[in-house]
Amino acid sequence: MNKFYIQTVLFLLSIFVYVNNKALATEGVPEEDTTPELTDRCLTPEEIYEKNKDLLCTNSEEIKQAVEFMNEAVEKLEYYAINEKIYKLYRKKYDDRMDLYKIKNKGHAQVKKIYYSAYDLDKYNETINELWDPDRPNPFNTGDAKSIQKINNYST
Repeated sequence: MNKFYIQTVLFLLSIFVYVNNKALATEGVPEEDTTPELTDRCLTPEEIYEKNKDLLCTNSEEIKQAVEFMNEAVEKLEYYAINEKIYKLYRKKYDDRMDLYKIKNKGHAQVKKIYYSAYDLDKYNETINELWDPDRPNPFNTGDAKSIQKINNYST
């Protein structure tokens, strides 16, 4: 009876060795180059220039007026950014990650402020690029108002 068990074990061992040799001796399937293609490629400065070349202003008087206008806008932006007490909560959780505040000046334009919470801190740069990309739709770029955007970059 011991002889029968020994023969069975040796038979199974020989099958195991045979299959193992066949598996190790086979060649792998020749694969193609598997480098991933970038789907969201950033534009180079030259490409951005060519794309927006028609938007450039060459009139020096118009440039001077635009600089004065933007300096005035920056002063107003600083005022509204510093004075947080003048805002009232307009809509809590306007979106999943946003609270909307607004103020109505007497005879002036309506000013809105959005508190935007970013949950994926690992994707901070991607989030900023999405918000600033004029070709990509986002909740701030609705096209119905003039806006000034300010990004606080806090280093850790």
